[in-house]
Amino acid sequence: MDRSALAVPSSFDLVRPRGPRTLRSALPLPLAEHPGAVLAAGALLTGLLMLVEIPNVADLGSVAEGAHLLVASGFAVLSLAIAAARPGTHILQYRLLAWSVGLIGVGLAGVELVPILGAPAIVAANILIVVGAALALTVIVPALYRFSDRRARTAAVIDSLITTAAGAALVVTIWLSASMRSGPDQVLVPVPAACLLASTGMPVIAALSRHIALQPRGIWSAIVAATVLALTWILWLDSTLAGQPRTELVTMGYSGGVLLIAWGWISWSEKPGQGRVFLAVAQRLTDWVPVAAIVVCATIVAVPHEFIGPIDPAYVGMIVVVFLTLIRQRLLILNERLSSMLLAREIEERAQTMMSLSNLEPGDTIEATAGRICDEAMRLDGIEAAAVYAFGPSGSVVPLSLCGVRSGAESVGEPVEAGRARRLRAGAEIGAWVDGWSDEPAFNGRDRKETAGQRSAGQPAGAGFDPTNVEAFAPMRWEDRVVGVVAMGAVDRDHIRRLPERLPTLSEFGVVSAALLGPMLTAHWRMTALRSQLEDVITSRSFWPVFQSIVRLTDRQPVGYEALTRFADGTRPDERFAQANAAGMSVRFETACLQAQLEAATWLPPEVWVSLNVSPALATAVVPLVSAVALADRDVVIEITEHVEIGDYESLGHALDLVRGKVRLAVDDAGAGYAGLRHILELRPQFVKLDLSLVRNVDTDPARRAMVAGMAHFAHDSGCELIAEGIETEGELAELVRLGVAYGQGYLFGKPSPIGQN
Repeated sequence: MDRSALAVPSSFDLVRPRGPRTLRSALPLPLAEHPGAVLAAGALLTGLLMLVEIPNVADLGSVAEGAHLLVASGFAVLSLAIAAARPGTHILQYRLLAWSVGLIGVGLAGVELVPILGAPAIVAANILIVVGAALALTVIVPALYRFSDRRARTAAVIDSLITTAAGAALVVTIWLSASMRSGPDQVLVPVPAACLLASTGMPVIAALSRHIALQPRGIWSAIVAATVLALTWILWLDSTLAGQPRTELVTMGYSGGVLLIAWGWISWSEKPGQGRVFLAVAQRLTDWVPVAAIVVCATIVAVPHEFIGPIDPAYVGMIVVVFLTLIRQRLLILNERLSSMLLAREIEERAQTMMSLSNLEPGDTIEATAGRICDEAMRLDGIEAAAVYAFGPSGSVVPLSLCGVRSGAESVGEPVEAGRARRLRAGAEIGAWVDGWSDEPAFNGRDRKETAGQRSAGQPAGAGFDPTNVEAFAPMRWEDRVVGVVAMGAVDRDHIRRLPERLPTLSEFGVVSAALLGPMLTAHWRMTALRSQLEDVITSRSFWPVFQSIVRLTDRQPVGYEALTRFADGTRPDERFAQANAAGMSVRFETACLQAQLEAATWLPPEVWVSLNVSPALATAVVPLVSAVALADRDVVIEITEHVEIGDYESLGHALDLVRGKVRLAVDDAGAGYAGLRHILELRPQFVKLDLSLVRNVDTDPARRAMVAGMAHFAHDSGCELIAEGIETEGELAELVRLGVAYGQGYLFGKPSPIGQN
């Protein structure tokens, strides 16, 4: 069963917290979980009692006569009470239905007392039955009309009144033409009978107008039950007033009616019908209601019948039906005109919106882009406030731009308060909506479900409504997630009333805004997460230094050690430093690593130097580098890597001049990066480190051998020394010595390892 459809109008939205002592807890678990099973048991017992009551079936007929009436009513009331005990159920609707069925049951019990009490029992029984059936209709009908929009609800109500008027005229006329009685029953009997029976058409019209699926449960079962109860009551009254005995058909109709109405409510569903045929038939039926009503009234005018005093019910019915039909036709014309006006206004607004959207371009920053979106939104007619909010990964909601008249104390860049953040996120998951700064969003559109109830279309929400600033919101979706919302506000009452109609326009702004801001916000959040991760690495010291020896190739004696860094999460060092550079944290990150390396280097032999890898950014910053080098207790060699492009050699050269007296300079990865020999020419280093791509297989590859020979000649003439990286074989070592390379490092001499493992 569709539990969401069990809500009734706002006056019925009463949910009582269930205490430990409930009817549900007093029943066996299978019965408490399945009110339908209770009702089925009641139907079975009622059927058996009906068989007993049929004449000539058993001698117990006089004992069991009428018992099925009370059994059916009792089990119907019990099933409704069990359904009302379900957690989270709106209990008032079930209580009203239970009272309705109970009153009918008591009225039926009064029928059995007619031979004892006489006429008073008949009057009391009739009153209870009519009140009970009417009470059932007062629950069913509002439950059907509650989610229709205003125009659809008005049309359905008028159609229902037309049906009721025509049905009442038909029933009264037939009653008078059949009985030809005089006396009080001429008015007191046919009029309530006609109203009760004819009013069953109201839920039929409502269900058809909402295209609720035809199925043997829920709404349609309740409608059939109400109709059966009305018909059986009329038949019983007719037989009673005519002095005829009560028939089994009447009593069985009562029992079946109360069981059906209970089944309809515990299985309530408002699922829409499927298929073009059903939708077309439902539309045709509602369209032809006035015509059918007029035909019915015109037919009964020709039937011979009595008047109620000076009044002819057939003519009265005809007048009422024609009058209501004229009202219906007039409303259709007005609605058509209104729809045309709204369509024209929407087309004009869409054109204006498209012009505004065509002017939107991304700015240099997220805030600048959001500001442009707000500026274009403020150009729309009637929009007096605009805002763009971003949804952060941590659940925060941050205004990126705020424009126009605003009543809230929000600031750009400052997260909004938690309650408003939750409302914005909840609303954005559903779609575009209108909000009046209340405790909950007031969603526009049919069947928009809220966390604490449901409201009618487009109305500002709740007691927190502030008429000075009502806003409409549309979500910004990017890569299958909501990244924020766009808001447009109004102050003037006329413009406020138009906000629900402008939600399609706002949705278009949301789509375009998401295309502009989505990539920027995604990149921003990704970078924010990366910075946070890098900060955690620095703060928790999730890294450690390792050292690889640099040896003199002629005797393999260590002359220095290159300091490197390893990370606890296994990230490759080049990737981690590239992340720091992308996040703008390269200086801070490298400085932390250098400090750890120099602290560990104090355990190296005193006669060797330590070689530190330094990016051009850290070298240009000067102060962090000088502060780090000051911690060294030995000679320091700074390696400027060739893998990072140097944009300004002059600035880098000036910065390095400030530390040349304290350190020696090396150019790392020569032959593998951006500038080739220009690094060496511009920076004038004391060491040049040959990249392993030149060293690998130098003993067997003539091209590499020629390149290394040329570098050796260049180094000799320019006054620097070569350090070969990546030496792994004895053949490579021998060839490098022959070519005049002075120093080298590689797995042949030792892998990078912590102090004490070299």
